[in-house]
Amino acid sequence: MYEPDYDWLWTYPPHNDGSEARLRITLCPADDGATNSSLPDLVHSWLDTLLVFEESTWGAGGWAVRLVCEKPDRVLLELWSAGEDVADGIQAGTESLFEGVLQDTDVQVTYEQLPRISEES
Repeated sequence: MYEPDYDWLWTYPPHNDGSEARLRITLCPADDGATNSSLPDLVHSWLDTLLVFEESTWGAGGWAVRLVCEKPDRVLLELWSAGEDVADGIQAGTESLFEGVLQDTDVQVTYEQLPRISEES
């Protein structure tokens, strides 16, 4: 499960100025390919439990996720939050992903913290 990096969110510039924090999330099937469901189907089952914000963008209280790319062997998502509760939003979004896609599966996940840009820029 993703552990929030509070230095990324609060300590390093732009600190906690309300700007977006974005995680790029890459999902891949296990190396052995032994999954009960296709990866895109599994991800779409999770996305169907969320609010639809616009085309290819879903979310819930305080966070949103965008489907960037989907192939049978890889799904790429961007999850983001902003504002005073940016850490809570990132945590809630990654917990939802864990519960909806990763828990009790052999799906492999990598998280990449994208550079943050100050709201003043």
